[in-house]
Formats: sequence, C-alpha cells, structure tokens
Amino acid sequence: MLRSAIFGAVLAMGVAVTALLVNGTSGQEMVPVRLADRMLSVAVNEVTVAQWQACSDAGACEVIARPDGNAGLLPVTGVNWFDVQAYISWTNETEGRRFRLPTIDEWRLINGKPEQPKRKPLFEDPRMAWAAAYGQEDTPGGPVRVQGSWSTSKDGIHDMDGNVWEWTASCSNAMQYPTRCAAMHVMGAHDAIMSVFVRDPASGGCATGKPPTHIGFRLVEDLS
Repeated sequence: MLRSAIFGAVLAMGVAVTALLVNGTSGQEMVPVRLADRMLSVAVNEVTVAQWQACSDAGACEVIARPDGNAGLLPVTGVNWFDVQAYISWTNETEGRRFRLPTIDEWRLINGKPEQPKRKPLFEDPRMAWAAAYGQEDTPGGPVRVQGSWSTSKDGIHDMDGNVWEWTASCSNAMQYPTRCAAMHVMGAHDAIMSVFVRDPASGGCATGKPPTHIGFRLVEDLS
C-alpha cells in the first residue's frame, strides 16, 4: 500500500512537471516514465522545427532551413550531435532545466518493445562487421511526418518506431566519454551508430548497418 502511494505521488509530481514545461519557452510536453529503478521525465514528442527555430532565432543554434508549414508538428532533422548539445544547453539555460539525451538503455526501456532478434550475419569476417546486417534491418523510409504519425507507447510517448532516429548520450565505445566520442548510438526502428558530425545519414557516416532515414532527438530529464 505504501509503495503504491509513493508511486502515485511520483506520478502526480510528473503531471506538475508536464504543466510547467508546456508553458515554458521550449514547449516540451513531458510525461513521467517508470524505469527499472527510478522515474524519468520523457518528452512525448521529438523536438520540433518550431522549437529549434526559437533556438536559432536566439543565436544559440544553427539555422536549418525547413518548410514553414507544420513547423510546430514536424520533428527537426538534419542535426548532428553537437547541434543537439547546443540546443540542450540553450534550453537548460533559458528555462533553468536539466534536459539531456537518454542513454541507449534508457531509450530501450522508454520504448518498451523487445529488441528484434539478431539475424544471421551476412559476413563472418570481422573486417566486414560494419556490413554484417546491412539490409536486414527494418528501416521506415519516406519524408518526415508530423508527430503522432507512428505508434504510441504505453506511457504515451510518440513515434519511437518512426522514420526519424534519435541521438542518444551513449558512445559506440562504452569506454570513451561522450564528449570525446567519434560516433554515437542513434535509436529508432533499429540501432545504428553515426559519426557525431553527420547531419544527413544519406551522405554517409553510418558506422554499422543500414543508415537511418532521418535523425532528430528527444529530451529527457531526471526526476529528483
């Protein structure tokens, strides 16, 4: 009974956080998600074009040309890992928040779907490991769609299985600190590893497997 009461209190706090963030500069709608050992506040949607434009208008983010229509509903894409860090720093400073990217493990728990079983690799040679699963992954294509076009998790998180992959805070080399990392995990319909400098996956830079269709990002915040 006490455990249920505490959990209910944490959820109530999460609702309060949501209301505060929706009224903030970023306009991020957040929901509390229970992980294995704690609660995490997670953005319902990926950061949008309009939210990014607010940062670029303030001179804190790169100017990324995007169509004017549906700017408040389309996920921003074409951003590399450093672009994302600039946005997070600006938003945190502007709103007094502690936004960050999820780790790969957090992302999987938020998604809530079991990992796809690994198929037999195309190549056994270790030198071809980067291409061992090429073409076997589920990779949704097409143009970026408005938020809510794909599935919704049990916690109300949208589009984690869409055609926009999301940057994470996890380096491809677990022994390397993220700020010194050359390639990071990006999560979506399948796990991929991208160079931190890449904005457009079609231009190259995917270290393993088939490249994502688009890359954007989603914010989380620790509940403490």
